[in-house]
Amino acid sequence: MKSDFKVPGYTDSVARENIVMKALVAALQDAGGKLNKKEARNQLPKFDKRITDDVLWYAKPAPKRGGTYIPFTFTISWAARHLALAGYLIDERMKPYVLTDKGLKADVSKLSGEKVRKISQPLLDEIQAEKKKNKDSIQEVEKKESKESEDSASELPDETETWKDQLKAQLGVMNPYQFEKFSRRLIKEMGAEIDDSLGIQKSRDGGIDGYAYFKTDGFRTIRVAIQSKRYNHQVGDNAVRDFRGAIQNGTEYGILIATNYFSDSAQREAKDPSKSTPITLLDIEDIVDLVEKYQLFLNRIETFELGSFYFE
Repeated sequence: MKSDFKVPGYTDSVARENIVMKALVAALQDAGGKLNKKEARNQLPKFDKRITDDVLWYAKPAPKRGGTYIPFTFTISWAARHLALAGYLIDERMKPYVLTDKGLKADVSKLSGEKVRKISQPLLDEIQAEKKKNKDSIQEVEKKESKESEDSASELPDETETWKDQLKAQLGVMNPYQFEKFSRRLIKEMGAEIDDSLGIQKSRDGGIDGYAYFKTDGFRTIRVAIQSKRYNHQVGDNAVRDFRGAIQNGTEYGILIATNYFSDSAQREAKDPSKSTPITLLDIEDIVDLVEKYQLFLNRIETFELGSFYFE
């Protein structure tokens, strides 16, 4: 179904989730029961033609915090949540999506979102009621009631505005100079020695942002080119080609960092064996994972919650 760029692809969020549930199970079965989340997302169009690029990558403005967000991120998160509660998927918060025995044996031709929801929705309602009872999610409920999306409350994930959501939003609105400094610091945390001889250039010039040197052992050093850019749309293969073309001789490979997702053609271009310089692609999900791994500019907060005793 072609997007009209108002409601991306489907008439409401529940319909989107129902379609994605079936496609996600089909994609996972086709892959043997396990896919990382990016692979699963990219495979969905193969199993339902209504899930077009327009649907996958349509970005909406987020006026309250600036920048944009991609509604489909929430659609697939909710679809996975329902599948997990219904027993088709292992805990959807795990980094890869993994089918349970029930999911592996399911007849996709007979599977429907409505069927899944008959099992999952009562459980989800129970979870949300318990949270409300314990006064854990009062603020989240208020956010859901006043969220900027015109879709139903199912548009946003249960844990609204987690630090990961905030990070994605802030990286999207960060000024180019600040984002490049962030990217270089991230590469440094990965174990690279940054070459500052070129300085830090602004992203709009389309050139090399910098070089880094990785030591693979005590005797060998690898020179790597780095480019980081903010994108409010899916990143295509032309960005990879332009980056590769600007890399100097003597560079082992390049690292292209983007605040969005790379298209299939971009990923193929990055790995093309006929090209002289391979390119490593780091999309927004990779960035978030690396920030978590290295605890980059994160503040650890410890808190408590009241036990059930106080609510008896």
